[in-house]
Amino acid sequence: MDLGPTLNWIIVLASSVVAALVLLLVVNLVLRRIGRRTVAIDRAWRRIRRPVAGLLLTTALRIGFGGLTDPSTLRDIGMHVLLIAIIVCAVWLVAVFVLVWLAHAQYRVVARMAGDARAARRAQTQMQLIRRIVNAAFVVVGAALVLLTFPGVEQIGTTILASAGLLSVVLGIAAQSSLGNLFAGIQLAFTDAIRIGDIVEVDGTWATVEDITLTYVVVNIWTGQHKVLPSTFFTTTPFINWSRDDESLTGLIYFSLDWRVDLAGFRAEFDRLVDASGLWDGRSRGVRVTDSATDRLTVRATVSTANTDDDWVLRCDVREGLATWLREHNPEALPTQRVLMSGDDAARPA
Repeated sequence: MDLGPTLNWIIVLASSVVAALVLLLVVNLVLRRIGRRTVAIDRAWRRIRRPVAGLLLTTALRIGFGGLTDPSTLRDIGMHVLLIAIIVCAVWLVAVFVLVWLAHAQYRVVARMAGDARAARRAQTQMQLIRRIVNAAFVVVGAALVLLTFPGVEQIGTTILASAGLLSVVLGIAAQSSLGNLFAGIQLAFTDAIRIGDIVEVDGTWATVEDITLTYVVVNIWTGQHKVLPSTFFTTTPFINWSRDDESLTGLIYFSLDWRVDLAGFRAEFDRLVDASGLWDGRSRGVRVTDSATDRLTVRATVSTANTDDDWVLRCDVREGLATWLREHNPEALPTQRVLMSGDDAARPA
């Protein structure tokens, strides 16, 4: 049995792998040394070294295969497989490089907006969606380039990518639900309708926007549950964004009280509770009688806070404190059901 061809294959493969590993080791040492002085370079190298290693290895192996002079089916299959691997690694490398640059740009933008939380959340939302679009775009490009390596499909792939028919296909599919959500997700991110971290009210429930993807939005309900909504929900259904401009709120507390309520004492206790809470942001507060059309008075207490969490806590504390004060100091103000009985008492039997 002639072991010459087999040994030749082993030598070629081993030398290609060793050459790629040595080159990768040298590049790694140089960039790690530079990265000690520049944090951005070190962080970027840690992200791109895997696709770089894959590209170097597959390129070295293909060069080695190309050096084999004996034509064979195995050699041709190996050359084609390695060509596909090179394309995949190259697209992977470019995609990771672009994503690293976008992450660095996001870091710089957010750092400049350190004093503006709303603008920082908007930038974070938009950059996150851009990264996902870039990922999807590179997957499509990579698949198209791999498709073009097959001789029988080359003409078809070229025609599809170069013709205007591709645009009509995309526009036709866009009417469907999946791409409708895709375009809705892009619209949400770049029209600033919602941002990651915004407080929204959906289906009568308060929730925090946790994630915005290309097709759906994840909101975190205050109970700890996560609700997944299609992106089209926020473009077709009215909803309340409590932190659209800022997170400050004015909370409302309603009381239905008897006409004998001591409004001066009620207001004094309200002011005391608000001052003692430490949650009032100093913008506005007050007690007003908003309705007197029935046998009771409707008293509305308003108080402003810096965010939704403070609003909820302060309203609960004020409601509880005033209920306690009414019971202990002004019980006659509690709702009373009055019944008026009339008739001729003399006509009644003894």
